[in-house]
Amino acid sequence: MRIEENSAASSEGSVRSDLPDRAAAKALIHFGFVVMGVVTVILGPILPILIARWSLSDERAGLFFVWQFCGNLLGVASLGVLLSWRGYRGTLSAGYVLVALGIAGLASGSEGFGLLATAVFGYGMGLVLSASNLWVAEIAPTRRAAAVSVLNVVWGIGAIACAPLVMFAHRGGMLGPLLYCVAGLSIAVGFALAAMEIEPVSQTGADAAKPLPSIGKRTAVALGALFFLYVGTESSVSGWGAAFAKRTGAASGNLWELAPMFFWVGLIAGRALVTVILPRITERALVMAGLTVAGLSNGALVCVSGFRAAIACLVATGIGLACVYPLLVAWMVGYYGAKARRGGNILFGLASLGGASMPWLVGFISTRANSLRAGLLSPLIGCFAMLGLQFLLRKPALI
Repeated sequence: MRIEENSAASSEGSVRSDLPDRAAAKALIHFGFVVMGVVTVILGPILPILIARWSLSDERAGLFFVWQFCGNLLGVASLGVLLSWRGYRGTLSAGYVLVALGIAGLASGSEGFGLLATAVFGYGMGLVLSASNLWVAEIAPTRRAAAVSVLNVVWGIGAIACAPLVMFAHRGGMLGPLLYCVAGLSIAVGFALAAMEIEPVSQTGADAAKPLPSIGKRTAVALGALFFLYVGTESSVSGWGAAFAKRTGAASGNLWELAPMFFWVGLIAGRALVTVILPRITERALVMAGLTVAGLSNGALVCVSGFRAAIACLVATGIGLACVYPLLVAWMVGYYGAKARRGGNILFGLASLGGASMPWLVGFISTRANSLRAGLLSPLIGCFAMLGLQFLLRKPALI
């Protein structure tokens, strides 16, 4: 599949005339995504710290992912209403402020309050991540998949930086100040966006009232399942990577806090390559190749016993998953067109459900089987399930 727009030039000109702060808005939204990269993955590197602080079982620790992504789900569920009411500016600003409040609350010494704070920044994430991806897809009438990939590469800068930041802060007794710093950056981005005009071409009232385009029941179910499984798989591997690496051995060279960073390095390196590879290969072939690599690498992860081998598997899994999410977002806009703001609610909501349930399932299985390796079979199954779903998708009108 390749994205082809018949009226790219006229659409781009229309967007530019309606978006006086276009360049500044793009820069700010991309910078904000660096902050969101830290926020999105921060539970992974701090999870072992929380487990030790509150003597949590793996099953109990998995609840932090549940609260984060349930909050995310609520944010996604309210996205359509907020975009219609306040537009991208109001929605993104509110999301960043809520992220700031939640991250600051995570510094609390109480497990219960920490769970609540996790839900709050999860809600903000649901608004910011979904709205930013849609915004970039809307203002990029050509090379939509590449534009979304670039946004997610920028997000990866924060994701990669998160683990070493947490490691140095934890070892220096500065984890609380680090969380407050992230919260401060988030609220600054929110206030800056509130002062800018960032709205793309608005939909008319008649357009907003039109029903969603029919894409076929089989395709709709397959696309929803792909969003669910992708975010669940990515969150499971990245979220439990540090805990798994810590349990591979206590040698001095085992810098387990950095394990999630290596996963994100692989993911972002792969996304950087997507913009180069896309003109040379069909999108579906790229996704299938990536999922095959991710599945095989995740399968190797549950078998290795050394820290370095685990890190290599995490990098390879990240590379394999790299192309999937940007292409799913591009396909969604290709299927629904201007109605992606509404159809996206359902798909991003399913993604949040995957993020809430699959990492918890890893912890649940790990506790019951007394083996985190057994728990990590869940994302392995997810990779190959996504491969099978590729055969249920039909070619959308705009891809």
